Parts: sequence; structure tokens; C-alpha cells
Amino acid sequence: MARLFSRPLDFESIVRVLRGFRRVGAVNHGKSLHSQLIKLGICGSTFVANNLMSMYSEIELLDDARKIFVEMPERNVVSWTALISAHIYAGEPFEALRVFDQMLEFGLEEPNGFTFSAALKACGLLRDIKYGQWIHELVSRAGLLFDTVLMNSVLDMYVKCGSVEEARRVFDVIFPGKFTSWNTMIAGYCKEGNMAEAEELFLRAPQHDGVSFNSLIAGFARIESPKASEYVCLMHKRGFKLDHFTFPCALNTCGSLGLEKLGMQIHSYIVKYGFESCHYTGPALVDMYGKCSRINEARELFDQYSHQCPLWDRVPLFNSMLSGYVCNQNERAALDLILKIYKLAVGMDAYTLSSALKVCINLQNLRIGMQVHSLIVTNGCHLDSIVGSVLVDLYTKCCRLDDARKVFAGLLRKDAIAWSGLITGCVQQGSHGLAFSLFRDMISSSVGLDCYVVSSIVKACSVLSTIQSGKQVHTLCIKSGFDSENVTVASLIDMYSKCGDIDDGLAVFESVTNKDAVIWTGMIIGCGNNGRAMKAINLFEKMLESEEKPNEITFLGVLSACRHAGMVGEACAFFKQMKDTHGLAPTLEHYCCMVDILSRDGRFKEAKKLIGEMPCEANETILNSLLGAYAIHQNADLSKLVSKELLQDPIHDTSHYVTLSNVCASLGLWDGSAKLREMIRRVSQKEAGRSWLGASP
Repeated sequence: MARLFSRPLDFESIVRVLRGFRRVGAVNHGKSLHSQLIKLGICGSTFVANNLMSMYSEIELLDDARKIFVEMPERNVVSWTALISAHIYAGEPFEALRVFDQMLEFGLEEPNGFTFSAALKACGLLRDIKYGQWIHELVSRAGLLFDTVLMNSVLDMYVKCGSVEEARRVFDVIFPGKFTSWNTMIAGYCKEGNMAEAEELFLRAPQHDGVSFNSLIAGFARIESPKASEYVCLMHKRGFKLDHFTFPCALNTCGSLGLEKLGMQIHSYIVKYGFESCHYTGPALVDMYGKCSRINEARELFDQYSHQCPLWDRVPLFNSMLSGYVCNQNERAALDLILKIYKLAVGMDAYTLSSALKVCINLQNLRIGMQVHSLIVTNGCHLDSIVGSVLVDLYTKCCRLDDARKVFAGLLRKDAIAWSGLITGCVQQGSHGLAFSLFRDMISSSVGLDCYVVSSIVKACSVLSTIQSGKQVHTLCIKSGFDSENVTVASLIDMYSKCGDIDDGLAVFESVTNKDAVIWTGMIIGCGNNGRAMKAINLFEKMLESEEKPNEITFLGVLSACRHAGMVGEACAFFKQMKDTHGLAPTLEHYCCMVDILSRDGRFKEAKKLIGEMPCEANETILNSLLGAYAIHQNADLSKLVSKELLQDPIHDTSHYVTLSNVCASLGLWDGSAKLREMIRRVSQKEAGRSWLGASP
């Protein structure tokens, strides 16, 4: 600095030094030079003062920059622009626009492209689209629409304000423009979630760079699309280096989609090119291995990065490890980690607390959940919509609907997840009237519906057998476009079937192009329960023709249809096909159904043989089916069954025994009748009641 003043004053040299201090953030050196300039009496120069303001603004010393502006004897457009920028650097975009208003009000200087760009940046930060549109009009009046840099600022403002359509109109005007315009527009579509437009624009772009690739990868990663990994591979093939923006998105996609091999390849790339120390790399790697069920590798990386990372900077790392434990249902380790985070006092953010609540939900542990709720209030996260949604889920699943409603009512912003969680919880707890009331409130609140909440309401209609309400919800599904969602279609079929309107159920079924196993199964069960056994069997055969694989529930539906129609031979064939052709092991429910079918047809030997072949113990349902059939057919072998089998292991349901005792008496089997009466008396005996007041501790 001494050399600077040892020769005649050179404003260009002074400015170069000021810019150097600004670039490296040398605050003390900058202030020292400022003092020297004051002593020399040259701070009155507009050129020097403007550069001093720029230096102070970029090192975030707003008061110093503002003081220079106030003391300037003369100002020009650069002075006003520097002060506007200083407020933006200081995180005061509202004040930046106030200064811009003052500049226009004084009218001494006309704003230039840089001034407009700074003001537009402030609008973007405030998401003030009306003010931004007004500045856009000023730009047009000033004849600056062909300034590509300025128009990129206009484009960026509209994107940040969430008006991608307006941004696209601007983009089409400045087309082809610079590549920055393409990147801004691609990023805007990605942020909005319109990945079809983003990809189409990316493919049309005259050139690509790391920014455009990263924007597209981040957009696809956000919706958990496999295209994110495809563009990561393409980015690498095109010779663009993956960076700290690429890794978190790429690893998140690998974890979400279970792309373990690709994740490990990216891990190798990170090690090879020295990105291991990157702030975002460690948490992303731990998260990826956790989601791919490689919890041991995740733990090793967690321990490794914990030693490298300062204590106050470990929250993302803790969150990733906690998420891994939750994904792998390792609740004990998750609780230990939560306790460790609490003891270290490194702070818990919304993600940490949400994960802690999910552990409590998995364990159905309300006591610990309420303790976590206390931490949420202490940390000031009780108004967070994400944390609130998980809290609602916790209380509903722990059968505390009143507490769930209190938490829900206290949320400042109720998103679709919170509404869906409470409504679904009400349906699961049997509070169907409350679920309908909340659903109406949700529609009135203009919160976007999703197929899951609509599916829950349809289930409520099926339980209550309210066909009119169900049809109204069906109409809403069509208007909202949910009639093509498989989860909604399955619920609608179930609702129509349980309400006895099987024809409307079949109409919904036929309207679906891509039917999955759930939809086929639901329709087969619905037809069977509504007396359309042949239709159920025909649907099952069509399902096999469509190459959709049936599951255990599908076969249970087919067997139930055969039972209702008395189709014994067909039932036996399907039961054999289940094991031999499809490799599905029959469960107790399948055996119950077959025993009932055979017994009703009087095939007692086959029924008893099937019971003997069962891999599990016969339960009360199977024995009741057999006993009921004996009673119906008044079979004389009843006495053998009574003496040899039933009296050895009496069941608790005595309803069939009363009937059997009467049947034995009508057949003259007095001994068997007496034994059954004695067994009924024994099973029905109750232990004398005792009060807990007199119980010993």
C-alpha cells in the first residue's frame, strides 16, 4: 500500500487495489486504504466513492456503503446501482427496491441495464411478481429488450417468482440468446416439476454444460425418476466432470431406486477425484447406502465422516444415518442415535425430529413419541408443516384422534400430507363421519387432493355402504383425474362391490387399461361376494391370459366364489393349480375355504384328509366348518368325531356344539349328546371376578 502512494495518484491503480480487497474480503486493508484516501481528500471523486461502495457492499458492510453514498457530493447511475446492490448483498431486497424507487423519484439519473438487473434480482428474492412486471415494462420503454444480459435477469425474476409461463414468453422473445437463458429456463421447469418441458428444452439446447446437466439431474432426482441416473451416466460420457452439485442428487436417486451398483461406482468416482471432503458428499453417501439396505457400510462411512467433520456441522450426517436406521427398521439403533444427538447438543432440525417421530410410529410407542413432541416444541418446530404431518400420523396410529386434531388445528400451513394423514387415520379408527367432514373442509381449503386421500374416503363409503356418497366421490375422482390411478380404481371397485352395485364396479374395472394384480383381485372378490361366481372365474382366466400374476389373495377370492356357488370340482382344480402351477403356498385361510367347500358337499373323508395335510394346526374356523357340515348332513360318523377329536381339544365357540348336541339326540346318539353338553358347560364356565383394589402388588 505504501508503494501505491509513493508515486503520483492513479485512480485506476486505486480501483484495482480496492477490487482486489473486495475479491479476497480483506476488510481491514480496505478500511485502511479508505482512511488514506480521506486524508488525501480524494473520496469526493464519484469514481473512487463508487468503488469504495462496491467494496463495502460485497464484504457485507452495508452501513459503511450507505454512509459513503450519503456523503457523496455528486452521484451518478453507478452510485445508485451500487447502493441497490449493497442492500441485496446484505439480504435486504425490500430496502433495495426502496432505493430504486427513490432514484426514479429524484429523476436525476436514468437507470441502466445494471440498475434494472439489480432491481429485478430484488423482486426475485421477494417473489414480488407485480413489481417485477412493472420493471419489465420500464425495460421495454427504455428500449433495452435486446440487452441479452438484462433479459436473462427478467427471465430469472419470473422463474424465481414461480411464473414459468411468463418466463417462457420472455425466453421465446430473446431466443436463441445466450446459453445462460437456456439454463435458466431449464432450471425453471425443473423447479416447477415440469420435467417433460425441461427435458425437451434440454435436448433442443444448442450446447450443454455442467449447469444444465445438474439442473436436469436434480429435477429428475426430486421426483425419484430413473432418468436422473441416466443423465448422470450421459454427463460422464460427454466428458463433463461430476461435482458437488451432481453427487447429492445422483446418490439420492441411487438410494431411492435401489441402484446399489451405480451408487458404488459414484462412490469410487468421489474417492478417485478427491471429493470425499466435500460438505455434501458424506451425508449423501451414508443416505445412499442406508436406503440400499447396506447399513453396515453406511455406519462405517458415518463413523469416518464423524471424525473428519466438526461437531457443529454434523447435523446432515446424523440425519442421513438416522434415516438409514428408519428405512431398515433398526429402531433400537435409531433411538440410541437420537439420544446421542440430544446429549451432544448439536441441535435438531425438522428432519431429525421427523425421523425420530417415524421411529415412534414404527414402534407404536406413544410415550417416547410424546417426549419427542416436547423436543419439537422446545426447538420451535411445532409449526413446521412436515413435522406437524408426521405428528398427526403418530397420534392417529396410536388411536389418539383428539390429540391428532389438536396438532392439525395448530398448523399454520396445512398441506395435502397433513390432511391426508388425519383423514386416513380417521378412516382406520372407524371415525368415518369425521373423515367425511374433514374431507369437505379439505376441498373447501383449496389444498390439492391426491389419490390416497380420495382412496381413503372411498373406503369409508364402502364400510358405511353409502352408495350415493360413493358415487359423488367417484364423480370427484373423474373431475380431478384420479379415475386412472390404480389405488383409486381398486377402492372404487371395492366400494361398489360392498354396496351391492356390482355392475358399476364392473364398469369401473372395464374402464382401466393397465390393470394390476390388486384391481384384478378386487373385481374377482367382488363378483364372488355378489353371486357372480362364473364371472369371477372368467375374470381369473382373463387375468392369467393377460400375464398378470395372481397372488394368494386372488386365489382366496376364486375359492370363495366357488364356495358360494357350490363348485367343488373347480375349487379343487384351482387349489391344486395354486400350488403346482404358481408355486404359492396355501395359507390357513385357503385350507379353511377348501374344508368348508368339501364338507358342505358331504366329502368328509377328503376334508379330514386335507386337515391332516395342513402344515399348521387346525383352528376353530376349520373345525366349525366341519362340525356344521356334519350337522347339516346328519352324518352318523358324528359320534366318532365327538369322542376322538373334539373332546380332546375343545374350542371356545360353543354355538355349533349346541346344534350338534341336538343332532346327536335326534340320531339317538345320547352318549355323544351328553358329552357335548358337558363340554359346553366346561367351556362356558367363567372364573369368578376379582377387583384390583384387593390385589397384592
